[in-house]
Amino acid sequence: MKDEIQKQKELQELIEQCISKKRKAQYKFYKRFYSSLFAVCVRFAKNNEEAEDMLNESFLKIFDNLDKYQATGSFEAWLKRVVVNTAIDYQRKYKTTEHNVVEYDLLPDTQMPVEDNNALSKMSSDELLQLIQELPPISKQVFNLYVFEDYSHAEIAALLNIKEGTSHWHLNFARNKLKEKINSLN
Repeated sequence: MKDEIQKQKELQELIEQCISKKRKAQYKFYKRFYSSLFAVCVRFAKNNEEAEDMLNESFLKIFDNLDKYQATGSFEAWLKRVVVNTAIDYQRKYKTTEHNVVEYDLLPDTQMPVEDNNALSKMSSDELLQLIQELPPISKQVFNLYVFEDYSHAEIAALLNIKEGTSHWHLNFARNKLKEKINSLN
């Protein structure tokens, strides 16, 4: 318990130093959160270079807005929310996603049956990430937001400017595409 309290105190001091624009503190902060935040960017980006760009823009936004963080929830969750929003803004800004989205008003069944798949158990996380990267851009965004970032379909719809039914459709589409790709590896 004391270790956790000490870690929180150290993090709060680091945040305060970053707010005061102390470069060494910002560098320490960057190193501390780089890996976990880069992993978020990689899931949204086309490649590592684009993920690096997203991450750099994210850190700029984080440093500009650290003073706005209200210590009411998890700091790491706040950081991830900034990164996800930045990744989506980046894709809009540089038009890295296709916005020709068919809108669906009906909510299809998005439940995917769980199957014991030998190919999946033999895959590395990098191989699975590569399959996710191959999804169409909007489907990849919806999949990442729903599966990894724990956004609801309503939140995804608002964030991506699509209908909630469209979010359901893209999640279902992404799951089915991934299932097909994994099954083809058998």
